[in-house]
Order: sequence, then C-alpha cells, then structure tokens
Amino acid sequence: MPVLFGRVNRATVRGVAHLGYEARPLRGVTCCGSLHAHNGDLEGARRLARAMLRASRNEQQREGVPAPIVVNSAGCSAHMKELAQLFDADDPDRAAAEVLAARLRLRRVRRAAHAQAPPERSIEGAWKGPFAWDDPCHLCHAQGIRTQPREVLGEIPGANWKALQDSESCCGSAGIYSILRPKDSAAVLAPKLDALERSGARTLVTANPGCQLQWENGIAERGLDVEVVHLAELVARAYEGRTVE
Repeated sequence: MPVLFGRVNRATVRGVAHLGYEARPLRGVTCCGSLHAHNGDLEGARRLARAMLRASRNEQQREGVPAPIVVNSAGCSAHMKELAQLFDADDPDRAAAEVLAARLRLRRVRRAAHAQAPPERSIEGAWKGPFAWDDPCHLCHAQGIRTQPREVLGEIPGANWKALQDSESCCGSAGIYSILRPKDSAAVLAPKLDALERSGARTLVTANPGCQLQWENGIAERGLDVEVVHLAELVARAYEGRTVE
C-alpha cells in the first residue's frame, strides 16, 4: 500500500479523521504476513505476526487503552482476524492475536457513536460516472462484509451507481496468483471485464490493493476508459470536496 497506493493510505487517514478519530500508524509493523500465509509460508507469516503483536502491545502500553484498528486492505484484515490460527493453543501469542482481531471489529461498534454527519459534497467531477462497486473476495467471502460498503457508498452524493454482474466472483488477483499464473489469472478476470463493459461504468470502486492492481492491468490491456479507485478515496473526496491525490 505505501509504495503503490500511498494516496489511498492518505485518503484513509483523512476519512477516519472526519469520523472523529485521530489515525496513527502502528509503529514497528512492516507487513501482516497475509501473502506469506496464503502461499504456505506459515513460518514467515508467524514471524511477521509476532512482530505485529509486539507492536500492538507496545502501542497499548503507551496509550493505556486498545484503540480500534483500521485496515484498508481486505486481504490484510481477513488475515488479521484469523491470526490466532497460526499459533498453538498454549502459545501466549494466540490469545494476543484474538485480542487484536477484536480490535478490528471494535471500529464498527464505535463508528455509530462517533461518526459525524454524512458527507455533503458531491464527488461529481472528480471521477467519471457512472460508478460500479466490485466486492473483494477477502471482504465478502472471508469476512462476510457485503452491505456495509454499499451503505457507505449510498451516502455519497453525486454518484450514479451501476450494478456489476457477479460482483462477488474473483477477479483473479488472489494474493500472488496473478504473479505465479498470469494467464490463468487473466482468464478469471475476463468475464468480469465483460460485465464492466456491459454496465457502462466509467469508475470501478474496490477495497483491496491486489484487486485494484488486477483491475487496472486488465482495463489497460483491454483499452477501456475506466478508472479504478479505492472506497477510501471516494469517502475523503466527499468530505473534503476535492480530488484525492
């Protein structure tokens, strides 16, 4: 995310601020280890998970209370919610991982209490409409999160939304599948590109960097006039009234 989609991270921080929070990075964390775990490198995933848990403990000692954790990558959040599975039952880090997963859920509970008024500025002009939402697999299938993104999108003024056929089907990114098997990955994406063309959407919205890259590559290869953006970018734009850079 910092290298390829730094603008999404910045938009996420600003969007969280509009909901009444101060967003700060979890110091000492370089990677959650989701790609390692997905590709079978469980030892590498455990090493990175322990580093993240240490950072979480250090942060809690400094702050005194466990703060909600906001993740803008569906693949990362799905992995972090199941982090305890990497550790044996008698490993102290298993309990710590369960606490970390609860902090990911905490944000949804507190959002209703702390959220400010819905955004009032239209996103019209920042991106071309109509818009279409595509469900990342790690969001809808792994975490069962389907209605919440649509509720957020429905509160954003100035967007004409088009339904994307089979929006819950895989785009072919699948962790590093698109790197290891690019031809097969492209074949998985092809029917989704067909659905995108049929929808008439000019902006495709998602919430996972792997999906975002996969869509961008497929759209470029097919020569479509469609831009791919992250949900966080639309939220920040709606609150701030300007294009997110």
